[in-house]
Amino acid sequence: MLKERRKREEDSGEGEGGHDGSGGMRWLLTYSDLITLLMAFFIVMYAMSQIDTAKYQALAQALGQALSGTSYIGAEGAGIVPGASQSTGAASNPSAQDALGKIAQDLTSYVNSHGLQGKVALFLSDEGLNVSFTGSVLFDLGKADLRADAIPVLEEVANYLRQIPNYVGVAGSTDDLRIATAQFPSNWELSVTRATTVVRFLVEQEGLDPHRLLALGYGEYHPLYPNTSAENRSKNRRIDIIIYRSPPFLANQERGVTPSRQPSTAPNLQGRLKN
Repeated sequence: MLKERRKREEDSGEGEGGHDGSGGMRWLLTYSDLITLLMAFFIVMYAMSQIDTAKYQALAQALGQALSGTSYIGAEGAGIVPGASQSTGAASNPSAQDALGKIAQDLTSYVNSHGLQGKVALFLSDEGLNVSFTGSVLFDLGKADLRADAIPVLEEVANYLRQIPNYVGVAGSTDDLRIATAQFPSNWELSVTRATTVVRFLVEQEGLDPHRLLALGYGEYHPLYPNTSAENRSKNRRIDIIIYRSPPFLANQERGVTPSRQPSTAPNLQGRLKN
């Protein structure tokens, strides 16, 4: 009877002899798979914790430019992988690296030849080229209508903006003198309206692509000089036109967010221009 029972177990694969005698060790297969998966998981987690932020941003920027087919004049970096260079694009062209500097030189010559020294200043930084209009070059005190004599200098700047694909920011700033009118309840509204007036002039009168332009308003909270004198207040009342070296929407591009491509429906600017 016992011999017959053992024979049945062997024939049916039951008991300790099942699966070539390894039935009691089958749990090791599941265990080893689990350990392998855990090891792979922790390796990935460790690798993610060691991301170089600068290299990651350079990679994201390079991918964004490659996918959009746009090369930004004056942008730093030369390829997706550090040490590798791109065969095309402004970022890998040494002459393109100096493009913003050349624009700055040309505009400086224009400023000097038209007696705008002390009223228009140009700054090159890691962010890009900043063309700063101070005092009453573009606007009268407390106003947001472009002065008639501001048109030629904005047209000159627009000529250079047409030649490059870079994003352009227009930032308005005021002095600390409070304003409280129906049109401008505070300096926030005044600074933003001045910035949007310049943006709309560049788009509607000069034909620049509106998707490249940003309007910013800083109010009285980003002065360059202490507001302790009339001269300093005049310097703090300014419009900054910033030609960015790199797309300012880089953080959004990493999240898959891009600027809206809807057609502009802004009303005509003619009412804001003084004849």
